[in-house]
Amino acid sequence: MDYAQSRLQARFGDRPDESLWLELEAAPNPAAALDIARSSGLRRWVVEIPPRAASHEIELALRQRWRECVSEVASWAPERWQPALLWTRGLVDLPALCHLARGEAPLHWMSDDAVLQIYARADAAARAARLRDDCREIVVAALGTADHPGSPALPGPSQICQAWLEEWRQRWPRWGDMASLENLAGLFQAAMKQPARIGRSELNRKLRCLFRCSVLNPVAAFIYIAFAALDIERLRAGLLQHALADEGITSS
Repeated sequence: MDYAQSRLQARFGDRPDESLWLELEAAPNPAAALDIARSSGLRRWVVEIPPRAASHEIELALRQRWRECVSEVASWAPERWQPALLWTRGLVDLPALCHLARGEAPLHWMSDDAVLQIYARADAAARAARLRDDCREIVVAALGTADHPGSPALPGPSQICQAWLEEWRQRWPRWGDMASLENLAGLFQAAMKQPARIGRSELNRKLRCLFRCSVLNPVAAFIYIAFAALDIERLRAGLLQHALADEGITSS
């Protein structure tokens, strides 16, 4: 874990602070926002995004960079930890899988996404069959439940996330400090139950404490991936806000 820890510490130290986030979010246009990102620790996320990228290009690029990031972190870890680390690569697909599992039509960008295109390009019947075959752990585990009593029996975000966590636990290797992994899973579950802005801020603070206490501990790799998820989520929101405004689309 020495090599992995040194890489994780370097990445942790390169994360943007709040002042940079505020500067990016206040940028006057998409190109300026990208310039700010490229001059910071966010550069690895935006390296392939052109200055005048459309919103769907931003979405696709960030999704691919997330998958590459998780694969890279997993490659640093001992082999027995890699299945659990690689499982986190699919986090980026959970909202889309939930959307498709509800029987909704694919969004246009999904046809160009490396993972989702196999579902997006299929007809409705083939899509449903493939989702059941390929994503049984997530989609089928959520079918027949709903977020609120009396609502349609369709998969909701809380059920999808819980099913994902259960499958993640199945991939943990046996080792002497299972409590640290359970603590991390507990943080994720708690964050899911809070409003996004409050939950993410509190999760960030607690993850920082855990990371500092996890030197040479394999759990540090999962904590870094959680940091990466928080960063890419906020970066995506900031870049899409600028891109959509540039395209003449405003949020309601």
